[in-house]
Amino acid sequence: MTDAPTNIRAFSGDQILELTWDESRVDRLPYRYLRGECPCATCRNEWTGERILDPSTIRSDLKLEGMEPIGNYALRLVWNDGHSSGLFSWENFRKLADQQADPSGTT
Repeated sequence: MTDAPTNIRAFSGDQILELTWDESRVDRLPYRYLRGECPCATCRNEWTGERILDPSTIRSDLKLEGMEPIGNYALRLVWNDGHSSGLFSWENFRKLADQQADPSGTT
């Protein structure tokens, strides 16, 4: 299990969520990328994990309206498009940051 970040900051102007981890790692994840990778059952097939949400339909003026910690393991993100059912675990954030850094999957 991945430990929680030591700091989380939302940069609304840049549409970036920044997570700072204990080992001085800093991940900067664009809002539209996070919204497109939402793990909820509305955005992904529950059985296959296949994405249902078409990333091209995500609004360009996407804003993060809120963040709610869920236990010691996740964060619920609330978007201005009305979506708020995705729970992003700390492990999921790390995986998404690694994928963004190396989209070929060779990290």
